[in-house]
Amino acid sequence: MKVETEQLPDGEVALSFEVEDVRVERAMDAAYRRVANKVDIAGFRRGKAPRQLVERVVGRESLMEEALNTLLPEVYEEALRETSVDAVSEPEFDVESLTPLRAKATVIVRPTVELGDYRSISRDLPESVVTDEEINVVLDQLRERHAEWVPAERAAEVGDRVTMDITGTVEEETIISQDDVDYVLDPESNAPLPGFAEKLVGISAGEERNFDIEVAPETENPRLAGKTVAFKVTVKDVKAKELPELDDFFATTVGTYKELAELRSDIEEQLRGRAEVSSRRTIEEEVLDEAVKAATLTLPDKLIDYQAQRSLDRLVRDLDSHGLSIEQYLRLRGTTEEDLRTEFREQADRSLRRDFVLRAIAAKEELELTDEDVEEGIRAALTSDGGDQRAVTRALKNAEVRERARGSLLEQRAVQWLLEHAIREPAPAPSGEAEPQATEPEPEAPEPEAEDTKAHD
Repeated sequence: MKVETEQLPDGEVALSFEVEDVRVERAMDAAYRRVANKVDIAGFRRGKAPRQLVERVVGRESLMEEALNTLLPEVYEEALRETSVDAVSEPEFDVESLTPLRAKATVIVRPTVELGDYRSISRDLPESVVTDEEINVVLDQLRERHAEWVPAERAAEVGDRVTMDITGTVEEETIISQDDVDYVLDPESNAPLPGFAEKLVGISAGEERNFDIEVAPETENPRLAGKTVAFKVTVKDVKAKELPELDDFFATTVGTYKELAELRSDIEEQLRGRAEVSSRRTIEEEVLDEAVKAATLTLPDKLIDYQAQRSLDRLVRDLDSHGLSIEQYLRLRGTTEEDLRTEFREQADRSLRRDFVLRAIAAKEELELTDEDVEEGIRAALTSDGGDQRAVTRALKNAEVRERARGSLLEQRAVQWLLEHAIREPAPAPSGEAEPQATEPEPEAPEPEAEDTKAHD
């Protein structure tokens, strides 16, 4: 197959190729067999009608289109290997002639990256210090999680829990009617409406209270917007939250700890570990940003648009799987499609620059991956996403999946290389100070619910 390349503006390359007639004929024959199995022709079972008859029924143009849908991607991949063009986008095909078959595939290619002095990047890893106040916050959260509700022989206060029967009406229409509802008097709660909790402060067990709440015009519920809801509440009991004493016995109830000091020590260790992870993530972001800033590369607008559109397409698919449209999503976010596209373009620009710089560093430092590394990475990724063995097997046999995995793993290796050469560990303690004695690790204390983690993609 004859292949010619042409450099185009805006980072594109055109691959022009001419396909042998015999290969086109084989593709047409394969297309005929696929089409014959889909159409009904009188007098013949599906797949048994002769090619000439199938061509007359569906048209030679339709059969050629079916053949080209398979043939063009095949010859394009061969053209890439023959020319070593490093494409970073899907091809746009243009058929110039059918006899003989001449076609052109236009792709965006990887931009040239001139690396800066990334080897001189350095950061000090700060020593992770955990304060007593931070430990006490976690202990308070654990106490909250193990608190008990006990009867209160008094009127309800903020933070109490009441059991109540409740009805709510709007213009004689009942919108709420529930019995034995447990409700915590939290002034920040918007359930069932903002201001409801405050209306119950001071109520006692056995008391009935009637009150109105005006709904704001901008509420998300159009049925209630700007209207007044009349509530009738009967409280059956009032309970107060009783926190457990912070002592050795409490430590035994939240894990296999023998005393409070042991629990505090374990919490301190966990907080220190999280602080170190957070510090390393912050440094990773700083190091990557500095490496990208030091490099020189020009991103074609078309490539940024291409990447941004892919992100938008993924979002639309994800929303659709959850029964939402892009229009509903935009309304919920209070933004426009134009603003969303701008946001995706900014993300695409940043992501592409990082990817290209990391690949360039991987090449410069001769970072390599074996086939076993790639296979292990694919298995790990699919397993963590809940994929079964069949999905893993299919992925391992897919050349495109393997190539994407290789690229992603190479970028990860480049990140690791940068961090290993940039991070300076904290200085060791002076030799005169005694080192802490190692002890057998105890099971982890329950993590507080308020904690959240963030993964870098």
